[in-house]
Amino acid sequence: MEIVTAPRLSRRVAHLAPSPTASVAKAARALAASGVDVVDFGLGEPDFPTPDFVRKAGIAAIENGHTKYTDNAGDPALRDAIAAKYRGQGAVCARENVLVTAGAKQAVFNVCHALFGEGDEVAMFAPYWVSFPEIVRLCGAAPLFVPTDSRSGWKPTAAALERAASARIRGVILNSPCNPSGAVVDPEELARILDWCAARDAVLIFDETYDHFLYEGKRHVSAASLWPEHAERAVVTGAASKTYAMTGWRLGWALAGKELVAAMASYQSHSTSNASSISQEAARAALTDVERSEASVSEMLAHYARRRELMIGRLAAIPGIECVAPEGAFYAFPRVEALYERKKAAGSVEFCRRLLEEAHVAAVPGEAFGVDACVRFSFATSTGRIDEGLRRFEEWLGRKG
Repeated sequence: MEIVTAPRLSRRVAHLAPSPTASVAKAARALAASGVDVVDFGLGEPDFPTPDFVRKAGIAAIENGHTKYTDNAGDPALRDAIAAKYRGQGAVCARENVLVTAGAKQAVFNVCHALFGEGDEVAMFAPYWVSFPEIVRLCGAAPLFVPTDSRSGWKPTAAALERAASARIRGVILNSPCNPSGAVVDPEELARILDWCAARDAVLIFDETYDHFLYEGKRHVSAASLWPEHAERAVVTGAASKTYAMTGWRLGWALAGKELVAAMASYQSHSTSNASSISQEAARAALTDVERSEASVSEMLAHYARRRELMIGRLAAIPGIECVAPEGAFYAFPRVEALYERKKAAGSVEFCRRLLEEAHVAAVPGEAFGVDACVRFSFATSTGRIDEGLRRFEEWLGRKG
């Protein structure tokens, strides 16, 4: 009789947790596949199609034979376009400062693996994006969680960083606008955080995947704007995914010092090589055709603003819920811990599991983002679905047990 044994996993993956957002999406899809009508507030992507002119650029890339390998660091024309984007924000940079990646996640992954290792700590503000701690652990370093306060809108500050820091800090990850809270770092605090990093020989990884989605006149301030003072201390990561509704195209980038970009490109050459050549052509069209891109983004933002108003207003009116209006991105991150006892839930994971199973509404547990008192609701869906999902949520909360 043949004995089959499971492979012995390496230490780096033995305790690796799957992405909670992906797990929620999988559970929601499975329930929907069984014929159940699920209102999915777990979505982390625009519900809009990729703009037509961007799609056509991808088709043209195929028809014109742009289907071969590119430089590992990315096609020179796309790198030039990304560098031009950041020069417009104050950075003194060129194509040698840009690495093109398969999404912003790979950009953060490459930066961490190029800079951090055993014995290092990397600070991140909680709530944080779900993959940040796991990426840090995968490169052998340890995540250090810096709490923020819902009363201040979950704002990251240099003072909070100073209180939590240790001598082992080699990096700080800051996501603004933030997934899941929608918090946007204030310009003065961003400058203080970069000064703090410079004083401690640490690097700031500034992820701005949601940089085009801000509300009520709020303006995005990129770490690229502080490059004249901190070119070797700030790494900016971003993506076409949210801005141009290109999540499936898997196209992101990192802006960094030339030596770090060269190191990351070498690292990438042994993992994924270049990002898709077709996606690169499509992203170049999005970045260089500014008029049509801005029109597309403005249309999406107008929809998100209306959805935000609907969702935040309804959530804030529910007794026991505290909901801070997000300044950016397309998520609400309400505190719901006061409702756990009523629904016999030990925490956000159980709360969201029951919400999906009993009300057929998908949300992401706040535990995944480092704040178990909250859950994340995405408003990247139609107002009709938001209205229906919140109706079910309110009805579910009114039930006993």
